[in-house]
Amino acid sequence: MVDADPAFGLALALGLETDRTIAHVRERLLAAARGTSQEAEQEIAQNLDYLIFESLIETDEFAFLAMGRSQDLGCYCSVNDLLRDAMEVLAQEFDTVLIDGEAGLEQINRQVVASVDDLIIVTDGSLRGQRTVDSVVAMAQEHALVPNDRIYVVLNCQDKDTANAYDTTQIPRLLGSIPADSELAAFDRAGTSLLTLPSDNPASHAVQHIIDHLVG
Repeated sequence: MVDADPAFGLALALGLETDRTIAHVRERLLAAARGTSQEAEQEIAQNLDYLIFESLIETDEFAFLAMGRSQDLGCYCSVNDLLRDAMEVLAQEFDTVLIDGEAGLEQINRQVVASVDDLIIVTDGSLRGQRTVDSVVAMAQEHALVPNDRIYVVLNCQDKDTANAYDTTQIPRLLGSIPADSELAAFDRAGTSLLTLPSDNPASHAVQHIIDHLVG
């Protein structure tokens, strides 16, 4: 799993804490590169793979990599560039790479992920949310990021009426709907890992249904 949001949203949801991030890898590379020769710079670049894997948090079920925050003021352009390199490294080593991207268009526009098998856009049932979905789809098509039939939308914290009203003939296709759930909200408030939700929890059950549909 890759938390590509500098706000650490996925890490919190999984109950993980880490100070080993892509941003820290970048700072180490910059520090090592200052005042070095061209040969030393090449050696540093060759160590990138090692630094990326050193930043992984490994559990029994998955490995986790966080983007982190840059110490520089301004945009996250340089960290995004390094994150793109990390994606290429991880894609060669893992059967499945799940990327939780930053909300909005920035990382798609910067082509942080050059290509993906499936693009899943999580949104609510609002008009504003739908317009954001439309913008993400348009940009994904512009960059040929993923085929149209592999672009999906998931409605989050929605009731059945909202899900049933979704136009299933449009792009992206509706992959599923996750209902609003008080137990999930309580876990979120307490900072408890959502992975420990009981299997009969409505939201957990909905996510499992989405996974089964996607990989089945």
